[in-house]
Amino acid sequence: MNPIGTVSDAITLPIKAVGVVGLCFVINWMTSPGYWWVKWVALGMGIAVIGAWWRAFRLVALTALIAALGTWAYKHWGDAGRARVQQWLGPQPPAPPQA
Repeated sequence: MNPIGTVSDAITLPIKAVGVVGLCFVINWMTSPGYWWVKWVALGMGIAVIGAWWRAFRLVALTALIAALGTWAYKHWGDAGRARVQQWLGPQPPAPPQA
């Protein structure tokens, strides 16, 4: 799962879909104006856009859930809980010296 790619797809895919459907519309209009097959291209691109938006929504919801759980845990256990977790993780590398 690539969160940057998921958000990027949710933003750019509708723009790409408009371009693809527009190009197919022009091709359909020039080659076979009696039968409008471009509607199937629009349907497919619409499904792809809805799928991209759904993946982005899931990502945002999961991120919000993790942030809420972290906030709750910190409010519930505070610094003592942080110290127990750091002790459980083992020794940490020394912090860089500050000037």
